[in-house]
Amino acid sequence: MPRTSDGSKFITHVIDLTTTNDTDVYVVPNNFSSHVENVFITNSTSGSSSYTLKYYEKTANVTHTLFNGHQVAGKGIEYLFTVDKPLYLHAGDKLIVAANTADELHVGVAAEEHFDPAHS
Repeated sequence: MPRTSDGSKFITHVIDLTTTNDTDVYVVPNNFSSHVENVFITNSTSGSSSYTLKYYEKTANVTHTLFNGHQVAGKGIEYLFTVDKPLYLHAGDKLIVAANTADELHVGVAAEEHFDPAHS
C-alpha cells in the first residue's frame, strides 16, 4: 500500500518518438506506485500520424496493446488518460509507444508517484 505520509513526487516526461520501434515513455520506479494523471500525444506534422500504445504489467509479465494504429490529426493533440480518467501503475509497470513514422509524434506523461515499499 502506498505510504502518503512519506510524501509523493510529481513528474512530467516528454519523449520524442524518433524511431518506429517500441519506446518506453514511462516506467514506474522501484518502490513506487504511480497515479498517471495525463498522457498526451502530439503530432508536429501537417498530415495525420498513427501510433500503437502498450501497457506492460510487471507482476503478470504481460504486455497489453491498448491502441493499435490509432491516428492523431496533423498538428493535433490527443489526451489518453486524464485526472478524471487516470491510470494506476506499480513498480516496473510501463507505458510503451511505437510511432508508425519516426520524428512526427511526441508523448508526454504527467504522474504522481507515491512511495510504496511493497512494490520493488
